[in-house]
Amino acid sequence: MTADAAAWNAWTTVTPVAAAPANRPRFVRVRLPLAVNPGPDGEYADLRVVDDRGAETPYAIDPQHAPPDGLRAVRMVDTGFVPHRYTQAVLDLGNGPAADTVMLQVDTPKLPTYLERVTIEASDDRKTWRIVRDGAIVYDVADDGGRGNQTVRFPESSSRWLRVRVADPQRPFPLSGALVSDTHGAQPAAPALVPLAVAAVAGNDAAAHRQVWTFEDRGVALRPSAVAFTDGGATFARHALVESSDDGTTWAQVADGEITRFAEGGAQTSFAFGESSARRWRVVVENGDDAPVPGLHPALLARPRDVVFEAAPQRRYRLLSGNDGARPPAYDLGTRLAHSTWRADPAFAVQARRNEAYSDQRSGTERAPGALTGVLLAVAVALGALAVLTMRGAKKA
Repeated sequence: MTADAAAWNAWTTVTPVAAAPANRPRFVRVRLPLAVNPGPDGEYADLRVVDDRGAETPYAIDPQHAPPDGLRAVRMVDTGFVPHRYTQAVLDLGNGPAADTVMLQVDTPKLPTYLERVTIEASDDRKTWRIVRDGAIVYDVADDGGRGNQTVRFPESSSRWLRVRVADPQRPFPLSGALVSDTHGAQPAAPALVPLAVAAVAGNDAAAHRQVWTFEDRGVALRPSAVAFTDGGATFARHALVESSDDGTTWAQVADGEITRFAEGGAQTSFAFGESSARRWRVVVENGDDAPVPGLHPALLARPRDVVFEAAPQRRYRLLSGNDGARPPAYDLGTRLAHSTWRADPAFAVQARRNEAYSDQRSGTERAPGALTGVLLAVAVALGALAVLTMRGAKKA
């Protein structure tokens, strides 16, 4: 750190950013590591980007792109639901240009919250199909600020026909249309959900006929958006719960859903829920009078958060975090990026370390709230003793 580091001595943690050197200003994109606390509202109020001279650098979290060029609506035919398997629709791209992106349009009043796996197939004759993308995730959560993802990317295809299959065996998925485009490899606006790298501690509650997995905290809040199960191929239908806690004792239900795998076709082994922050999470599967599902194991999925900022030539950058008293910064970069065409070079967060210049800015009572309680208790005891002595003296008189 430089001499200017003293300006940032209220932040406890420094995370260096590794980026290829450049001789020109350019945007860089950094994936926020789990060690950076999102805070109770997920807004990263204490996050700062600072260069090697100590200068604050404006940033945007998960900035949007301007709509891609060539985005066009296509005709959707052969729509339908195959019970216990999937919802299907065929897209007719006509004689238009090649495409590498499908943006699904969903009737959200019918289904405001969902997390589904999607397969995209291509065909030149509408008879022979080849898979161009399998296992893509689309999701949305009611009242979550429109930060879901309904876009599926795949290798560029010039085929006229695309077949979309949404693998929800329990209900028809309300597809209402689709848009396609050729983004020529541009970065997507919203990243797909990814598993949180937090180990689950398994335990069974035999008396309650439940399987329980607890996700231990790492000193910061976790902020998942969905749960997904892997299994050993057994068939089952179970009710699952997601619960959160900050103390590991009192648990609040966050979401619930049905997970299934049927002998004939489809499986539904994931569901989405609204984001919230907590230090501990657990997933519960209720087995009723059935035996536990062999090989069943959950993972919490989260929306990865990327920070984009403009890097000056030959400058080095770092992320600062760990200041509960910091107010959220206000930058206009995100708004500007949403109305422009841009790209960002990849950069990487290096191992976080303690800020060598850190100095606790809190008052003594804020750092040790018990000390004030002790002082007040001592004063109360002293006053009580004084009152007793005064009363005794009055009686003798």
